[in-house]
Amino acid sequence: MNSSSHHLNESFSHIYVEKSIRDLPDVQSVQKKFLRAKIIEIKHYKDIFNRPSQEYREQKKSLSLVLAKKEEPYLYKGSHFSDDFGYENFFYTPSMLNCLYDCEYCYLQGMYQSANIVLFVNIEDFFSELRNYLDKPTLVAISYDTDLLAFDPLDQVTKWFQYALKEKNLHLELRTKSANYKPLLNLQPSTQVTLAWTLSPQSVIDKFEHKTPSLKKRVDAIKRLSEEGWQIRICFDPILDIDNFEDIYTPFIREIFEQIDAEKIKECTIGTFRMSNKHIKNIKKMQHSSLAFYPYEIKKDMALYPKSRDSYLLNYIEKIIVEYMPKERIRSWQEQ
Repeated sequence: MNSSSHHLNESFSHIYVEKSIRDLPDVQSVQKKFLRAKIIEIKHYKDIFNRPSQEYREQKKSLSLVLAKKEEPYLYKGSHFSDDFGYENFFYTPSMLNCLYDCEYCYLQGMYQSANIVLFVNIEDFFSELRNYLDKPTLVAISYDTDLLAFDPLDQVTKWFQYALKEKNLHLELRTKSANYKPLLNLQPSTQVTLAWTLSPQSVIDKFEHKTPSLKKRVDAIKRLSEEGWQIRICFDPILDIDNFEDIYTPFIREIFEQIDAEKIKECTIGTFRMSNKHIKNIKKMQHSSLAFYPYEIKKDMALYPKSRDSYLLNYIEKIIVEYMPKERIRSWQEQ
């Protein structure tokens, strides 16, 4: 585990283990990494993760880890909130549920009652189901309901990347805010894998992206891995409609491209804040974040910025990026 998240890992006071997998080598290996945690045997992870009347915000202060075996399905159709990058087959795979980080704009806090981490140990079953779709080019987002690079005690990132090399039609996207690039230095860069970093102004990180690495650490990771030959996608997403937007985002975008060689970046994606209206309502009940109380427009059960404001934010950011990168390498997400 990386040093940047070591203090987070120490917060696992309890590890819940499904009885059926307690003797598996991977389970034993994880337990040995958290010697201070109390081990509790359970029948099924949902008995802990889905139990009623949980306090999400309180759990975030002291997380527990749940080790489990995932049942079918292992793949889910990619969300319309995300870009499919032109792939007919677009899936995400939840080999881990929830995230060590605590971003106020994250939909997970509105989706789950529990903030605890669920780690599924049967990754080979994910591979088996995926083989049914690899007769055509397929994109799989492997870090969708989590930040897998930030916390990966089973080396799932390595296993996914090694598996992709065996399947010519498989392309993986690893979305992250982590600065934990060292495990990737032991792997061979491949055109079948895209490392996608979410970048935000440092003031946004400080206010809304709690427990995440600084902008500098993320940029340093991008620079190092781009030099190694990895395909890098920079994600300015979500762009937040905050006070002094232009004064904050303009120097931020320019700083990124002054530090990172745009020629070594595969593409940029830009997108404004968006979330299921159901999830927004759940977050409001927690009274946690000012972001939930913006006067969003609701369209197709999505909470969105008003269309004119949304277009302004996207166009403003794109006009700066095109000074450094051709427009054809900039992808913009906007609800039609």
